Amino acid sequence: MSKKLMSVILVAVLVLSMGTVAMASVSADELPAKAEGYNRYYFYMPESWYNEYATTAGIYWWEGTDKCSTWPGYVANETDVEGVYYYDVHSDVTTIIWNNAIDGGMDQEADIYTLAVQTKNIGSEYYDVDESVNYPEGTPNFDEMIYVVDESMTEINEYNGKMVYAGEWYYYYGNGEYGYTPEKGDVYFADRSYEGAPTPVKDTDEPTTEAPEATGVKITVDGVEYVAQVGDVITYTATLTTPASIENIQGSTTFDTATLELVDATNAVRVPNIGGVVANVKDGVFYFNASEIATGFDFVGGKTLVTLEFKVVGEADAAITTVIDEMCEISTGADFITGSEIVADGVAVGETLVVPEPPVVTDPVVTEPTNTDATSNTDKPSDPVDTPPTGANTALFVAIAVIALAAAAVVVLRKKANA
Repeated sequence: MSKKLMSVILVAVLVLSMGTVAMASVSADELPAKAEGYNRYYFYMPESWYNEYATTAGIYWWEGTDKCSTWPGYVANETDVEGVYYYDVHSDVTTIIWNNAIDGGMDQEADIYTLAVQTKNIGSEYYDVDESVNYPEGTPNFDEMIYVVDESMTEINEYNGKMVYAGEWYYYYGNGEYGYTPEKGDVYFADRSYEGAPTPVKDTDEPTTEAPEATGVKITVDGVEYVAQVGDVITYTATLTTPASIENIQGSTTFDTATLELVDATNAVRVPNIGGVVANVKDGVFYFNASEIATGFDFVGGKTLVTLEFKVVGEADAAITTVIDEMCEISTGADFITGSEIVADGVAVGETLVVPEPPVVTDPVVTEPTNTDATSNTDKPSDPVDTPPTGANTALFVAIAVIALAAAAVVVLRKKANA
């Protein structure tokens, strides 16, 4: 066999192998698969956490598989979204801390000391039923969920005097978007960090053609418009977050009686986390107040303050709003809210509305008529269908093309040899 023929064959083999590798390669945007027994946790690092020493996120845990030997632990993995990091942690780990991957040291006079920041100790297993106001049914785990910092919820670490941050777990949809439901809905969030509650974002993944405006009764809650139908029963919830237990509270929820009819319920149902509440309804206002000097009321971390069910009875646009007039901290009596204004850090009120989903209308299924002609030739083969080559077929086609090219090259070489 001539050297030229060997060269052609080697080139053909090389081209074929390169084509096979290219077909089996994985997109660079895809993240590697996690190992069995591990959970993947995402983290949205606030812009304020970056500085001259900190350029990425870190994660730390002190018990369980692969526990960290030193602070600040492991450097988290980057994603293709700015500010979003992830790390795979064994499911036997129950508590983690996110940080900005720097050790601030012990010298309180050094610049780096205050530039090293972290979250509080975060439970990394799951939420029990009613453990979180955002997930009243609980969650099976936090695998594939993202932790987002609330920069208004901070406290001082009693050991080193540094600021630590709280936040919330959310279902992560990718592209920096997250929400309270496992599947992405019409309303989701994309805040890198937030104060009080994330800002809703309308779904922009729909087709670019303008969709017809939803018809029905528009009900506005906390700046978000919801659409319901006459006859629907809707559920309004106001949540309260405080940095410490409260001694007393006085507030009200206002609604439009021409459109909304309050469904009968006990005060214990309407104000579930305040015992001994005094409440009444008058002219479209649900008033409530309570006081407990001995033990107070605990809203640390966020809990349901008011939950009301309404029946939609009118067609006019409406709104529901909760206002807290007065509220103070139990141990010192310091005002948290006074004159309907929040006057203390770490206090937040959030409002949401749940309306029934509209029915889904689908196109009728059309069945093609069956050919009943008795004279039709049933032995006639069907026309071949051209399908794009995939997988092994592609490799076969590449191989055939390369072999044909090699054969043509051999013919040319032989002609030159005989010239």
